[in-house]
Amino acid sequence: MRTLKLTVAYDGTRYAGWQAQRRSRTGGKPTIQETLERALRRILREPVRVVGSGRTDAGVHAESQVAHLRTRTTLPVAGLLRGVNALLPADLAVTRIEEVRGSFHARFGASRKRYRYRLFTGPVAPPFIRPYVHHVRAPLNVALMRREAAALRGTHDFKAFARAAAVPRGTTRRTITDIQVRRRGGELQVDVEGNGFLHTMVRTIAGTLIDVGRGRLPPGTVRRMLRTGSRSLAGTVAPAQGLTLRAVTYRDAP
Repeated sequence: MRTLKLTVAYDGTRYAGWQAQRRSRTGGKPTIQETLERALRRILREPVRVVGSGRTDAGVHAESQVAHLRTRTTLPVAGLLRGVNALLPADLAVTRIEEVRGSFHARFGASRKRYRYRLFTGPVAPPFIRPYVHHVRAPLNVALMRREAAALRGTHDFKAFARAAAVPRGTTRRTITDIQVRRRGGELQVDVEGNGFLHTMVRTIAGTLIDVGRGRLPPGTVRRMLRTGSRSLAGTVAPAQGLTLRAVTYRDAP
């Protein structure tokens, strides 16, 4: 058996997230996993299970999602890359395929992930970026947002940043290794890197920073959320369209 590592990029607008599930649960929308598996089955002519580094939510995008599969095929990776992309829709692409050690696991081997949340703060969002940004028309206190974001660095219990119904049975402690709030022209970008993220955690971080920045929540909200674990203190969960998975890092080279 060969283990192949896939790097995947997608516009998540029309997808019900990464994970394959019954269409009755997705409102008829496809998922990234099932779309990839369908194309790969046609090329490989065998059952295929694609394991991703994590589950992106419905509407979330990815520049560099990582996945793996195990296969008996002898097809060269270059030919497989051309073939699978010929069968995929225009909003989904496999950008790289590598043969890796059999012990490689896209999910369990991941040590860090980096996300970017994009806010457009100008009066009118250009149409070619609208599907990828959250348009915030109210003035934002960026200096205050940066001070709030700084409190997230380090290892904390992030229970307050996950939807109550989605809090895992295991630990909710995670480590944020870096978070930056940057101006880029008409955009405000929140870059977050960590060793793992709870369901809606990054979107809750972004939404809470926005609500503090526009004066809907008081300064110090982030510290209170971390201290109390209270979800009721959080801001609005920011829309999925502004979020992109930018990179996944592994402890050891595959």
